[in-house]
Amino acid sequence: MKKPKRLYFLLICVSTSLASCGVVENKDNSSPNNENEELIIQVIIESNASYASDLEVEINSRNSPQTVNELSIEVPYSKTFVIPTNAAFPISSTKVKATAGEDGDRISCKILYGEIEVATHDSEGELATAVCENKFIDNILSYQ
Repeated sequence: MKKPKRLYFLLICVSTSLASCGVVENKDNSSPNNENEELIIQVIIESNASYASDLEVEINSRNSPQTVNELSIEVPYSKTFVIPTNAAFPISSTKVKATAGEDGDRISCKILYGEIEVATHDSEGELATAVCENKFIDNILSYQ
């Protein structure tokens, strides 16, 4: 009588172990897809001037930090940055700054993460300067 109980118990243990291995194997097969994900960041500058000056863009990313510094740009201006998301907290902040050209008195900036606007600023007046910034803490607080 003891042999069938032991055999039945052993069969259950082996079945459970094999089933667990199958689940782990499926998880491993799905993880490479996550490594290919990217965050698309778009910076947009608009103004009633024909140009903007002193453009500064800083993308503070763990694996792919990027900067742009231009003395003068034509407006409207748009630039796209691609940030890999294969690290924990892949981006810490994004900052954009630009000044309206002398032939205008309004300027605005926008930062988009994907299709979501995460920062915007409008400025008016002589030598109007727009500054947009999105910090990692802003993202956390906005989802609470």
